[in-house]
Amino acid sequence: MTNWNDRGGAGEVDNPDATMTPDQFKIIFQVTKEFRSIPESRLQEESIPIHHPSEIIEFARIIRRSTSAGRVRVFFISPDSRDSKTLGIEDSADVQSHVESKEFPYATARHWWPLIHLTVASLGPKELMFRTGYRQDEIDAASSPLNALFSH
Repeated sequence: MTNWNDRGGAGEVDNPDATMTPDQFKIIFQVTKEFRSIPESRLQEESIPIHHPSEIIEFARIIRRSTSAGRVRVFFISPDSRDSKTLGIEDSADVQSHVESKEFPYATARHWWPLIHLTVASLGPKELMFRTGYRQDEIDAASSPLNALFSH
């Protein structure tokens, strides 16, 4: 098991992290569930393996099942090199409650944010609102922690 606190210095760019509110994660989850609506040709154009959307959907479901009213902190665990980074998820209702952690390979996780934007583009504004209940500006705001996490 990886030590979740072993993430390097607080200002270290190689170990970015992000915190999502439950409301942000709810929006991200709604959009993530729609990843299957992205045409396979678009995934190929963006060099995203066709199995990554399904893997991210399953990972998001695991997070959703375990989060209640707490914040979700998303960060990288970096054992050796950038290629071996793992996306870590912690959720906790409050500081004194049990914190459950999950790990997800960086190679797949790095596609989460681009897939959100491909989904938004593929569905268009009306279908996006119909399927997710959210507008693009709400999705952009909610997914900003993922953007910050993966833009380094």
